[in-house]
Amino acid sequence: MSSILYTPIDFYGRFCFNDNINKKGTTRTILNTYTTHFKVCTFNLFNYVLPPNAYYETENIYTLSKWEKKQRWISQQLSNLSPDIIGFQEVFSPDALKLLAAEHRLPHFVTVSEPKVKAHHVYEKPVVALASRFPILSAEAVDVDLALIGALQLQPNFKFSRPPIRAEIQIEGFGNVLVYVTHLKSKRSQLEPQLTGDEAEFDSISESVSAQVHGSWASTIQRGTEATLIYQDIIEQMRQRERPVMVLGDLNDTMESPVLQSLVGGKNIDRLDGKNVAGMALGSQRAIQRFSLFDAFDLQERIEPKDRKSTHYFANRGNVLDYILLSKDFKADYDHSIASVDRYQVNDAHLINPHPDTDAECSDHAPVMVEIEIRY
Repeated sequence: MSSILYTPIDFYGRFCFNDNINKKGTTRTILNTYTTHFKVCTFNLFNYVLPPNAYYETENIYTLSKWEKKQRWISQQLSNLSPDIIGFQEVFSPDALKLLAAEHRLPHFVTVSEPKVKAHHVYEKPVVALASRFPILSAEAVDVDLALIGALQLQPNFKFSRPPIRAEIQIEGFGNVLVYVTHLKSKRSQLEPQLTGDEAEFDSISESVSAQVHGSWASTIQRGTEATLIYQDIIEQMRQRERPVMVLGDLNDTMESPVLQSLVGGKNIDRLDGKNVAGMALGSQRAIQRFSLFDAFDLQERIEPKDRKSTHYFANRGNVLDYILLSKDFKADYDHSIASVDRYQVNDAHLINPHPDTDAECSDHAPVMVEIEIRY
C-alpha cells in the first residue's frame, strides 16, 4: 500500500511528492515534480568573445584578467536571476557560453548561426543563443519569407542582420512552447560617412550629414523588416500548430515606435476588414488576440508604468530596448489563458551605479527576467 506525502515547494517552485512503496521490507522513494513557476530572461552580453579572439577591431581583445571579470559578472547575474529559459545576444564565443550556462543548471544550449570572421581572429557579426533547463526539442533559424519581401518591394537578397532562433521547448507540467531569440538591427547608420579635406568645407559636411541620415533610415527599414518577418513566422507556426509563444530579445527600439508595432500583431489593430474591432463579437475579438503578442511588463501588476526601469542608456538617456513578448496564453484576463506574469525584474544596478571592482566588464544592457505562474 502506498501513501503520498506532501513536501514543500522546491528551489524551482515545483511541488514535490514522496511516494513511499513498501515491498518485502524495503522502501522505495519516487519523486514526482510539477512545475508551478518558471523564469524567462533576455540578456545582451555585450561583446562576449573569448581571448585571444577580438571583436570588430584587432585591438579589441580582453586580457585574461578582464575576461575572468566578465565571466564572473555574467555568472553573478545568472545566479541572481536563476532563469529556466534565457536568450542571449552579442555572442561571439558560443562554446564558452555553453559551458558557463551549464554551470547554472542550463544544460540545453543552441545557436543557429556562426559568428562571422572579419579577418584571422577578428569577429564582426555576433550570434544569438538560447539556453534552457527544460529540453529543447528543436531549434532553427527563422527563414526570410521571400513572398513577404516581394510584397514589401524590398531587395530579394534581404537577410537578417543576425539570424533569429525559433525553438520549441518542452516545459514539464505546462507543455511545449515556441521561443524566439532575436537581436534586431541597431539604429547605427548602415552608411559610414567619411569627412574629407577641410571639415568646415560645406560639401564635405553636407555629404556626411546626408550619408548619416540615409544610413539611419536604411537601418530603420532593416529593423522594421526583421520585426515583420519574425511576426510572419509566428503566424505561420500558429497556423500549423498553436502553442504559447515567447519572444526574447534586444529590439534596439522601444515598443512605442511604429517600427516595432508589427511584432505585437493584432494588439493595436483598431480596424480589420473594414470593421471596428471594438464593435466585433467577443469571439472575433478573441480570435484576433490569438495572433497578438504582449509586452510582459504590461501583463504584470506589481510595477507601475512610471516606475519601469530602462535597460540601456545612451548619452545619459535611458530607454527600454530589451523585451520579453508573450502570447495571449500568458494574459490573465484572456478567458483561455493558461499562465500569468507574476514578476518582472530588471537588473540595472551596473548601469545606474557601477562599481569598478565588480562591474568593470559588465554589459551595456540590463538583463530582463519575468517569472511565469502556471494556472492549473
